[in-house]
Amino acid sequence: MKKFTRIAAGVAVAGMALFGLTACGSTEDGGGDGATGEARNVEDLKIGFLIRQLDAPYFAAMQKEAEDLAEEHGFELLVQDAGGDAVKQLDQANTMVTQGVDVLLINATSQDTQRDQLEQLAGEVPIVFVDYGIPDVGVTTVQSANEEIGRLSGKLTGERLGKGTEISVGVLTGPPEDDIVGPQRQGGFLKGLEEAGVKYEVVAETPAGWATDQAVPATESILAANPDLGLLLGLNDSMALGGLTVLEDQGNTTTLVAAASDGQKEALKLIKDQGCEGRYISTGLNSPSLAVNRAMEIAIQIGTGEAAADSFEPLEFTEAAGINCENVDDYYDPDSVF
Repeated sequence: MKKFTRIAAGVAVAGMALFGLTACGSTEDGGGDGATGEARNVEDLKIGFLIRQLDAPYFAAMQKEAEDLAEEHGFELLVQDAGGDAVKQLDQANTMVTQGVDVLLINATSQDTQRDQLEQLAGEVPIVFVDYGIPDVGVTTVQSANEEIGRLSGKLTGERLGKGTEISVGVLTGPPEDDIVGPQRQGGFLKGLEEAGVKYEVVAETPAGWATDQAVPATESILAANPDLGLLLGLNDSMALGGLTVLEDQGNTTTLVAAASDGQKEALKLIKDQGCEGRYISTGLNSPSLAVNRAMEIAIQIGTGEAAADSFEPLEFTEAAGINCENVDDYYDPDSVF
C-alpha cells in the first residue's frame, strides 16, 4: 500500500504551530459545532473514535492509525468497538459525550437506526464520520468513492475476461443492514464489467459481514447452488480471500476471484505473486490510513479552534484506483498494517 503523510498538507505546513492558533469563528449551534471561541492545544483534546466492528483487517487498521496519530500528537483517544451492533454504538456515543470528548469520530453502523440519536448528539459535540456516515448529520463524512472504486476494479476484471465474455457472478456482500457501501461497490463493479464488454449474470448474493471467516460458509453456500460459478466477487478483500480458501479446499481451479474494494496487502501479494494469469484478478484502493488521517485532521482543526465546523464540505472522498497485476507494485507494501 502507498505510504501517506500522517496529517495532511494543510496541517503539516503549519506544523505544531497549528495547535496554538485562535479560533476561526463560531456557528449558531454552539458546542455541537465545535466553535468555542477559544484556542486550545492539541495535547488538551479528548477525541472519541467509535468503530463499527474490528473483526475485519480494514477496521483494525483504522484503529491502529488513530492510535498512532494520538501518540504522535499527544491528544487523548477513546476507542470503542460496536461489534456491528448499531444500538450498542449509540450507547457508546452517549457514554463518550458524558466522558467529555471534544470531537467524536464515528464509523457508523446503520443510517436508519442511528440517524435521530446521532443528529441530537451532533448538537452537543462535533461529529466527523469516517468510512460510513449519515447524510446531513454531523460536520462531514470522509470516505472512499465506493462506486468509482468498484467500477475501476470491475473494468480491470472485465478487460482480463475479454469483450464478449459471458460469466456467472456470485457476490459476497456486507451485513444485511448495509444499504449504502456494499450496493455502491457492487453496482460500480458490475458497471465496470459492462464498460469492458462483459455480459454477466448475478446468480447469488450472500451476506458475509465483511469478514474472512463469515465468507467461508457463505461461499460454500454459493458454490453448492452454483458449482460452475465463473466469478466470485467479494465486496471487500477480506471476504474474497475467505472465499478463495473455500475454492482451494474444494479443488476448484476454474472459478475466478475479484474484490470490489480495499487493497488489503494479502490480496495485493496474491495479485503480485500470481501475475497476470492469476485467479485473483483485481481489487480497488480503499485506504483506512487516508480516511482516518483526513478525518482526524478535521477533528483536530475543529477541536483546537483552528477551523469552524461549517468550513468543511459535507462529503469528502479519498483517492480512487483499481489495482491489478499491472500496477500492484505501486500499492503493495509488505510492512503495511492493512
